[in-house]
Amino acid sequence: MWLQRTRDVASGTLTDHAAGNAGVADGGEAEEEAAGSKAGGGGSRSLREKLAEAREEIRSLEAEIALLKGNSPAGEEGAGGPGGRPVSPEERAKQLRALIPKLLEKKDGAALMALMKELAALGEAGYAGAMQIAEIFRRQFGNGDRALGVAKVQFNKAFGAAMAPLLKWALENPEKASPWFRAHSVNMLYWISDVDAGPILLAALGKEKDANVSASMANYLEHLAKPEMVGDLLAAARSHSDRPRTLQPILDSLIAIRTPESEAALRDLAGDSDPTLRSEAQLALIEFSPPAPGVMVTLTQPKSQAESLGIRRGDIIVSYDGKPVESLDALRRQVMQKPVSQIVTLMVNRDGQLVPIQLKGGRIGIDGKYVKP
Repeated sequence: MWLQRTRDVASGTLTDHAAGNAGVADGGEAEEEAAGSKAGGGGSRSLREKLAEAREEIRSLEAEIALLKGNSPAGEEGAGGPGGRPVSPEERAKQLRALIPKLLEKKDGAALMALMKELAALGEAGYAGAMQIAEIFRRQFGNGDRALGVAKVQFNKAFGAAMAPLLKWALENPEKASPWFRAHSVNMLYWISDVDAGPILLAALGKEKDANVSASMANYLEHLAKPEMVGDLLAAARSHSDRPRTLQPILDSLIAIRTPESEAALRDLAGDSDPTLRSEAQLALIEFSPPAPGVMVTLTQPKSQAESLGIRRGDIIVSYDGKPVESLDALRRQVMQKPVSQIVTLMVNRDGQLVPIQLKGGRIGIDGKYVKP
């Protein structure tokens, strides 16, 4: 079975799912790494690159088999205690971690990845060692795509379903895992098809103190939101009201669920005593049920035309110079075509009422998003 798998890898026929790959997406360091993982082995890569990746996969599999047979990837004995007696997970983890310096000295990345998986398979006894190896790879990669003879995409592929218990544990115990590893765990869990990441991320969001990690969790939750999460999302919005990068995707999640319960949650938040939370929730309510199609203003720049003319957050720009606004990019193109000396009529929908605004051509000074009923 193993021989057939290695043949499949070498021939390029083994799929990402069969190899236990994680896949990936955008945003942040961990997300950039994962993007390489999702790209995996396809696209316009040369035959030489595909062959090199297949060789790395085979080397990693061979190292895993050596570990499973009880031999260290460094060629040493290591599966048992004195007299061949069985060892506890703690003893085995200690044996395996002792191999890390030697493998690092040899720059044997494939064996290190196999060691990381073996340590993770030991449960909590091996989690610290597995995370130690992951951190080694992070430092070795730096801003590059290869380190220790391994491509970054291969490293990300190591985080398949078998590693999910460690990733979940890291989020449940933020004090025992670094912010980088927690952020990496968020990203990898999202892409493991056998894992329902939504409840895991939502539960971890309540414990997370790092603003970058909580923002990453919230961004992924926006794509995982389900109606049964409304109550927890409501609580998360209140507990993270001081973190704009976390709060906004939580509110977006409530918008995306689009049920009477999620609308009620937004209305509840729109009446909150916290002015920031109240303001953001009121804006989310407009997006939930916009009175007209157009670009909803989410930001006005200081000292801009928008600010001086009283354009507000929540205004929906429905037309520019008499032409309907069909997207934010379309509005930008329309604005760029007008000379600054020309007077243009901007029509906004404010609280259901049309309000004409006269302004000069050129930059308005807003940011926003397209909405429609």
